[in-house]
Amino acid sequence: MTVSDEASEAGPVQPRPASSWRSRLRVAVLVVVLLAAAAAIARNWGELVDALRELSPWAVVAASPFSLGAMVVSLFTWRSLMTDFGAPLRVGDAARIFYLSQLGKYIPGSIWSMISQAELARDLHVPRRTTLTVGVLTIVIAEGVGLPLAIVTLPFAAPSAAERYWWIALVAPLFLVVLHPKLLTRLVNLALRVVRRPPLDHPPSWRGLLRTAGLQVVVWLMFGMSAWVLVVGLGGSPGAALPAAIGGYALAHCVGLLAVGLPAGAGVRDLALAAALAAVLSAPQALVVALVARMIITVVDLLLATIQIRRRAGSPARASV
Repeated sequence: MTVSDEASEAGPVQPRPASSWRSRLRVAVLVVVLLAAAAAIARNWGELVDALRELSPWAVVAASPFSLGAMVVSLFTWRSLMTDFGAPLRVGDAARIFYLSQLGKYIPGSIWSMISQAELARDLHVPRRTTLTVGVLTIVIAEGVGLPLAIVTLPFAAPSAAERYWWIALVAPLFLVVLHPKLLTRLVNLALRVVRRPPLDHPPSWRGLLRTAGLQVVVWLMFGMSAWVLVVGLGGSPGAALPAAIGGYALAHCVGLLAVGLPAGAGVRDLALAAALAAVLSAPQALVVALVARMIITVVDLLLATIQIRRRAGSPARASV
């Protein structure tokens, strides 16, 4: 069953009850990803404790709302793209799908979040091909916005990091070219034809892609501000640290997304952020910021997912997780 043109014009799609076996499967998967996310904290607990001894508690508290805000804007980025592809969702439904699926990134392999999104969205009559396409395109837009942001800021704020990651200047144009609506539609429909699936019902539009890209810029800025607060908390110069933190976080997250197979870009993302922040902090301090920034976003992911679980538990009329 697909999202029809009439449904798109009428408003957000309506949910349908999930089968009992699918509900049980989702509960099992949810338990696994929750344990994986908790393990991500446990693995780094000793280093985290050492880092917090160096970092003022107020800095961690002050940085957290920026990461939380970034994840809220990320929800609307994903929802905007779903709308452009003909699958408008209520904010509550979109939050349930998006925040629960985010836990999939803590399992090795880069496809679990997208698979989770596709399965959860099926209850809202959204075809898997639409949700999977949006999942892939969300990453493309994140890269297409984040890499140029890093290219613009890092040569001035963190020259050594720019030299180490010089290759992003070659990769960034590829993501930008793919975002042309006509080319994007042809590529997606070609991929669907190869896997013997029908073409997209709603090709992407310039307006929708630009709106999503604009929201993604806000996401990178807010994540960068979170890292900036941590840098200032360790004594970094506020003025010099701002572009390094914004460009460094965008670089780190984009490099992490390209690290297919690593849970949430583990290791790769931390090293990239530390390399950028080493221009305004000592190397050990830069690693502290990278580690604490990762822990903050992990806690935020768990918090937002837990809110959705509790919200669903209080709504017996809606059977799916």
